[in-house]
Amino acid sequence: MKKSLAVALLLVLVLAGLAVFALRPKGEEGKEEVPYTFTRDWLEKGNLWVFDQPQPEYLEEMGATGTAFSVYYSGFNEDDWNYVKTLHRHGFKVTANFPTGQSTTTENLQLREEAAKRDIHGNPIQFLGLEGLYNMCGNHPLWREFLMNRIEEQARGGVDGILIDEPGDTADCFCDYCMRAFNDYLAEHYSPNELQRLFGITDLSTFNYREYLLAHGGTQWWDDPNPQLQVVYLQARYWNRTKFIGELIQHARQAVGWDIPVTANTYGLEPNHQIFVPLLDFVIHEMPITAEVSGAYRHYLRPLPGKNLTTYLLAEALDPEKPFSAFPDVFELKQLSEDEWWLWRHWLAEARACGASFMIPYKAWVYGGGSYTIEADKISPYTRFFAEHPQYYENLERVATVALLHDLHSTLTNRYTWQANLSWESFENLGMILQEAHVPFEVLYQGDGVFVQKSLTLEKMRRYRAIIVPRYYDLDSELQALLSQYTSLGGKVVRCDDLPRDELLLPTLKGLVADLGLETNAPANLGVVVYRRGDSLLLHLLNYSYDRGTRDFRDLTNLQFTLTIPEGVQLEGKTLRLVSPDAAETTLEYAVENGKVTFTVPSLHCYSVASFE
Repeated sequence: MKKSLAVALLLVLVLAGLAVFALRPKGEEGKEEVPYTFTRDWLEKGNLWVFDQPQPEYLEEMGATGTAFSVYYSGFNEDDWNYVKTLHRHGFKVTANFPTGQSTTTENLQLREEAAKRDIHGNPIQFLGLEGLYNMCGNHPLWREFLMNRIEEQARGGVDGILIDEPGDTADCFCDYCMRAFNDYLAEHYSPNELQRLFGITDLSTFNYREYLLAHGGTQWWDDPNPQLQVVYLQARYWNRTKFIGELIQHARQAVGWDIPVTANTYGLEPNHQIFVPLLDFVIHEMPITAEVSGAYRHYLRPLPGKNLTTYLLAEALDPEKPFSAFPDVFELKQLSEDEWWLWRHWLAEARACGASFMIPYKAWVYGGGSYTIEADKISPYTRFFAEHPQYYENLERVATVALLHDLHSTLTNRYTWQANLSWESFENLGMILQEAHVPFEVLYQGDGVFVQKSLTLEKMRRYRAIIVPRYYDLDSELQALLSQYTSLGGKVVRCDDLPRDELLLPTLKGLVADLGLETNAPANLGVVVYRRGDSLLLHLLNYSYDRGTRDFRDLTNLQFTLTIPEGVQLEGKTLRLVSPDAAETTLEYAVENGKVTFTVPSLHCYSVASFE
């Protein structure tokens, strides 16, 4: 009976999501074990993560939540286990580092060779082009078995969360297992008549996509002469990958008996990584930031420090409740000096101004070798500022007059695959134009109904005076009808396919909307995010004028603002405070007239908040 009661009690604890393991501090072998309770209540939008394995003193100085990309890269080991226990004793969280595509996570050379991705000619594919590092195939049964065992091992290693690196495919694979997976998808989603009519496949049992491409002189999926089959091939890859990532997450949770939080490196929040966000509890992602590094492939990027408001607004539109945290990719880190710590202050402030966060590097891996670290005391003035002024970051309502539409179907696969990338580039470029013109805007997110179940409503659309539809969008009839209803009620829709070039967006907007909500003499290198707090307003001001010679920001001066006062906001009698981690607090004069408030900010170094209080 006692045994039965004990088992029953254990089951109750598991169902309640409670997991406890014993911590025994060093040098106290004879003392009573200290219990550690796993929870999820630490998941917050302001979470601050540090890369790798810094000491507790570093994390304390930084005011960090804990570490990411941190432990068990090569599996469970005593050194990492002791590090986990040390951080827990100091009140910090630890996430396991779980790469899904890197061969160096195992010492099994036979597995590396056998389960590596293959190009169309059967040659193994290297990870990011690095010699000796194979890119592993997510459909190979041996690699899948390895990943299942590894994530269970990590979950049982006492971590607070698991970070999945490379959740999406980083290269195409044409091995037999991938070809079989594609055929299985076709069989599940199309009848024999549809296979014949749409793709010319008469016998699926003998169809091989690799051989089909070679027969048509192709070496990649984009060489496929059938545009419909191109789309379906991508859909099959995304379907299989999201399904497997979901299975990995479920396996980890079953292994430890509690709902262990999981994040993933959803690179750049690009469309083929947005599809994983519904599976996650929080998001930590690398992203391309600057034109110097990634501008050849992403023409909308700007020089250091880059401009990223659109990415953060997209994240919030995709899932407003989830914490998002960004980080420069390994190619960006290669170009940065550790003395450029002003950049990290700026990036962190930019993210926090939009309700997100930014990860700090400690011995972060750099492409081609080496590591990158920012000293804690260089960033801590900013993290202390955020901690001491929660009223500037919590329980706020963003003020926006314009919405930029993101349609996942259009940017993920579209009607034709070549249009998908162009529509994503259009979305990003239009967001950059709006940011540099200081137009208060947000992102409206429409899911594809397959990977992201998120639909727009007329109520959401009517919050804005105008909605911008990027180029090359392939909107379904339901969303087209909603836009028609929106315009019939007085809303304005700018379809950028109707514009000769994107630069005409602003004059077109101004011709349709008399008042966009904000006027300023500021240059394009000022970023502004406006919020409503109760019956008051506040503005986050970000300086993007960075000088690599001095490794510091050039002050912007005499910044004049005229802001339309939203209904229900009362500014008369309030004090306009200008607060910043860069300078002492000052009070600004302002004037209210005809429903607008006007004031001048004499100087901005990197980041300030103008708040009516």
